Amino acid sequence: MTDRVRLVLYGALVAILALGAGLGLRAVLQARDPAKAGAELGAPFTLVDQNGETITEAAFDGRATLLFFGFTHCPEICPTTVYDMEGWLQELDLSSDEIGAYFVTIDPERDTQEFLRDYLAPQSDRIVGITGAPDAVRAMAQSWRVYFKKVPLGDGDYTMDHFASVYVLDDRGRLAGLIPYGASQGDAVETIRRAL
Repeated sequence: MTDRVRLVLYGALVAILALGAGLGLRAVLQARDPAKAGAELGAPFTLVDQNGETITEAAFDGRATLLFFGFTHCPEICPTTVYDMEGWLQELDLSSDEIGAYFVTIDPERDTQEFLRDYLAPQSDRIVGITGAPDAVRAMAQSWRVYFKKVPLGDGDYTMDHFASVYVLDDRGRLAGLIPYGASQGDAVETIRRAL
């Protein structure tokens, strides 16, 4: 089996596992009141955005927010989700004062602020990258109950298996909904509209 075939098969496996993890959390959250579930998610944090500016949980207050956890070396899920998020923002036609959008790396060892900026800038001028010290990033992601795991690929390289849904937060930073990977544009936009 060639390295390329192995990488494609591995990418498909990661996508299936991430989708499964997302659907599992979605089922758990749907079985409970979203407002109560939202109150249990998230914690104070201090990280940096793609421009090196300090960012805290206060960024999620005062407007609806899209929150996605991913990594820039992701072969399919993350670039697709960034593309989808930009499409949702364009369809909603809301200012950045009305809705925010964030891409939090789960791979801060590789995803420096400069790397995030170079990754996001060609795709969107609305989605803000968040990174920081690995322990601080890990704690922030875990406070949102985000599943992620480093998976070795050989020769020192690795990929990340991770939760693939987008959190939709209300104007108080509480969970208002989840958009699973692969959701239709219409379903995603309707989920966001309910949080506005």
